[in-house]
Amino acid sequence: MFEDLFIRVASERLDREAAGIAALNACPEIYIKAEKLKDFSVRTIAATKKILGNFREHTIHAPFMDIWPGTAAEDIRRLSLKKMQQVMEIATALESKLVVMHFNYDPIYYSQQFKQWLERSAHFFSTLLQDDTGPFIALENIAEPTPYIVLQLMKKAGRPRLIHCFDFGHHQVFARIPFQEWLFYLDPRQHIHFHLHDNNGNCDDHLALGLGSIDWQAAKTVMAGLPCPFSIALEPHAADTMRASAAYYQKNFLAAQKPGC
Repeated sequence: MFEDLFIRVASERLDREAAGIAALNACPEIYIKAEKLKDFSVRTIAATKKILGNFREHTIHAPFMDIWPGTAAEDIRRLSLKKMQQVMEIATALESKLVVMHFNYDPIYYSQQFKQWLERSAHFFSTLLQDDTGPFIALENIAEPTPYIVLQLMKKAGRPRLIHCFDFGHHQVFARIPFQEWLFYLDPRQHIHFHLHDNNGNCDDHLALGLGSIDWQAAKTVMAGLPCPFSIALEPHAADTMRASAAYYQKNFLAAQKPGC
């Protein structure tokens, strides 16, 4: 499952960077910015699908700025849902493996009304997953100190295709428990999608793997012990970071595996 590797690329750069991603024995995780959603016409989807034909699979990262699944403002929530429905339509047309989404829980605003936030957010994601088939939606941790929020949200929504995207970089900055404990509590049933990037615990720097303080050997060990399938995406913000992370991953996650692993 460590071979199930993706590299994040902005949708508007996919045509230019696809060959480089393929050369690294990876597949694309296509990040669609909110302002780029309008560009996904039938023709654009067909052209994108042609590029993706060179890969065994791909994933999508949905827009996340100003998307509020649990807001009490119905018009904002309705607009957020419309945007994510657009993303799911694109993902379905492209036959995507999964779509990473942020659930944007804000502890300052929502902690006093957690039950209401949870109800609204669960309805939001269950609506997106009302069909019996299609891509997973992987909910990504951001500033949550523990997996409690995402666990409650997945349970409340009650959709088998609603899974977790665990971001090691975000965990390093914001979490209050070790990632081993986080993943133990998660008790995954279907699939986990991982985001890998590094930092030193102070800022979400998206450094190349090995340039921060995350213990990647311990990460590999806990991932290898999971009782479910998983996939992995590197999240570089620059070309040199992409190459450095891919080289580190090849050496420490793939080449280091024992025969038969």
